[in-house]
Amino acid sequence: MTMKLLSFAIGAATAAASASSSSNTATATTVALSSTPNDNDNNNNRLTASSSAVRSLQDSNGNSYAYIDDLSGYQLQYSNCLRVKIPQENDDDAVEGNVNFYNGAYRAQYAVFATFHVCGDGGGSSDQCYDCDYGVEYATEVNQFLEVTLDHWENYCGGCQDACGGGNNRDFRRRLDEAQEVDCSVCSDSCANYYQAGGQDDDAAAANDETNYMECQEAFEEDGLQLYYGPQCSSDGRLVIGVFYDDECTIKTKHDSPDLGYHKFDTVADGCVDCAEENGAETCQDMYGESYHCFRGKDQAGRDDEMSVCSAVKKAFTVIDYGGVKKRKHGSETFLRVFFGLLSVAAIGGFFFLTFTYYIRHRGEKGQPMLSSDDVHEHEAPPGGTLT
Repeated sequence: MTMKLLSFAIGAATAAASASSSSNTATATTVALSSTPNDNDNNNNRLTASSSAVRSLQDSNGNSYAYIDDLSGYQLQYSNCLRVKIPQENDDDAVEGNVNFYNGAYRAQYAVFATFHVCGDGGGSSDQCYDCDYGVEYATEVNQFLEVTLDHWENYCGGCQDACGGGNNRDFRRRLDEAQEVDCSVCSDSCANYYQAGGQDDDAAAANDETNYMECQEAFEEDGLQLYYGPQCSSDGRLVIGVFYDDECTIKTKHDSPDLGYHKFDTVADGCVDCAEENGAETCQDMYGESYHCFRGKDQAGRDDEMSVCSAVKKAFTVIDYGGVKKRKHGSETFLRVFFGLLSVAAIGGFFFLTFTYYIRHRGEKGQPMLSSDDVHEHEAPPGGTLT
């Protein structure tokens, strides 16, 4: 089947469609997932798929978007984590009336979302994704993302252990033997990290397992206030467990994340879900079908985006380079520079003026003796006496 390049043609696809009905049919199968990849990708991040796997969607403005119905030729790769503000009737977080008053302040509520990319199939030779389309960010609530992806990795690594290192999953091993899909050199590394803290039945590993805190639950008390554990974003976009004020885990505290293993979260973030595999096919459909398809701050899949998730994605992940922009000088900065410049000129001028004045006043006194002739008087001898 002919492999066609998917290129996002917002606007251009509409113009081509108005030209002729025949050209409209052709463009619908070649509409892109994204326009131009990031500059750092050297324009190599291109996805290919059969035309029958893609259908074109159009928004109210006539912009076209390629929706992939068959993901078997793709892989999914975790991208990032972000917090999206939950709208409130009273959207001012710092006024009375906001019910979210914790630790002496009114606080906003945020939902945590995970984003991922659609990538090429990579030939199945590695557990890493290749040729990802970075133009579109697919966003889904973090609890749903973790539930789906962790279930995938549990099945995948369970089958890997069974086929490559022993195990009790006989049904999965039988299916692997029949399909001959497992590659021990590929799955062993990822699954070794997944169970790095210990085996599946290891008590010590279980105590250090971050997946025990997937649901928002009580953590500890502080100054009589009950705090909670739940999934959160780290400062560098990784998935961690955070500490929250509320029992819905929407208002985070300033506490550091608990010291857990995070081996499973890291495997989810670093690994690649192959949509062609039996286990991966369902995972991909669930993730892709239930996510926001964010492109240029808008959801392209037609979902109800009341929380403006795609707008938040655009703001969070747009990198602006100000290197070539001339710095604007503020008025206060200019005033201070002029003021101190004039002050320096005045000080230097005053110094020379005082020096010159002193010179003028004292220039005639240099050659004069300390006593003048008028200061010396001749004393006459008293009568009958002599001068000594």
